Amino acid sequence: MSVSTGKINCGLLLDAAEEVVTRDGVTRFTLEAVARQAGLSKSGLLHHFHSKEALIEAVVERTVEQWRQSLQSSVEEQPLGPHRTARALLQCSLGEMSQWNERMRRSSTALLAVLVHCSGKSTAMHQFYQQVHAQMELESGGTATGDLVLAVIDGIWLRWVTGLAPLAEAQIIHIREQLKALLPNP
Repeated sequence: MSVSTGKINCGLLLDAAEEVVTRDGVTRFTLEAVARQAGLSKSGLLHHFHSKEALIEAVVERTVEQWRQSLQSSVEEQPLGPHRTARALLQCSLGEMSQWNERMRRSSTALLAVLVHCSGKSTAMHQFYQQVHAQMELESGGTATGDLVLAVIDGIWLRWVTGLAPLAEAQIIHIREQLKALLPNP
């Protein structure tokens, strides 16, 4: 996806879509609401995204691409060996707490709402998750350690996004260190 299409920055449109999904939910997500949030007409929005589904898909794809790039950078920093992707997940997910900011919460909340609403449909997120899982399984030699790391990260993320049971930074760091201890050094 291009960063800018014509005079309107598509990133701003996706930000507006995330804001509407986060504030109003997917069931009340309309092109009119997104256009209003972005400060343009519905026809202006339709010039860039031909349907509500295309806009929702673009929101998911942007988030997945950001996650994919973060994970790929972290994988490249890890030494070769078993559980390379699991170590990278720990690093990119729980390594730097400053990334757990309101921007990430908004995009994560929007992503979660879309995934729940689109249950049963394959999305870019489903494909990304399958790729990560397959890579971890390949690197693990049949152990479930990578799955355990991913499940804990998912649980922390879900708690954070939903606000069900927030974790303090010290708790997250402690969990990260416990998970690192489970992963064999290369």
